Amino acid sequence: MKVIDLREGSLFEYEGNIYSVLSYSHLTQSRGRGFVKVKVRDIKANKTVEFTFRSDFEVGDVFVDEVPLTYLYNDGANYYFMDNTTYEQFSISQDIIGDKKYYLIENLEVTGLFYKNQILDIRLPTTVNLKVVKAEPGYKGDTVQGGKKRVELETGLVIQTPLFVEAGDVVKVDTRTGEYISRV
Repeated sequence: MKVIDLREGSLFEYEGNIYSVLSYSHLTQSRGRGFVKVKVRDIKANKTVEFTFRSDFEVGDVFVDEVPLTYLYNDGANYYFMDNTTYEQFSISQDIIGDKKYYLIENLEVTGLFYKNQILDIRLPTTVNLKVVKAEPGYKGDTVQGGKKRVELETGLVIQTPLFVEAGDVVKVDTRTGEYISRV
């Protein structure tokens, strides 16, 4: 695959390693070839790296299997998931899960990305419903227009919500941006 075809979330193989694209930009010069600059995450080492390629450069295709999984639990170091069809269990280290841990609640349906029968990563649903455990008091006179306040959710995630959200409420959160969508 040509590097010009890469997009955010794409997987590719380069120098024997598998990378996931975090950000992508195509740079052109007035009298020359264009360049593609990508910020990627090395799947195995879980390190962020930047590469600059010529536009006509090719990298290896990575074909992953997408398997529906259910999140079970974590033991502090690993997160455990179950294949919904075979009931086989898989673990992923906390380093690979990263900030996705803030959206994982028991029995959440996710998509597992497998390469050569090895789990590489998970893909979260677009939104999740999380319970508010702590909410700052919000006073109507605090702002000129619709104000916001900080709340802590059951997973430890802290987000900004409208003033009417209270502890005990369930809110819908966008997993891509971490932003409040609505009260459920």
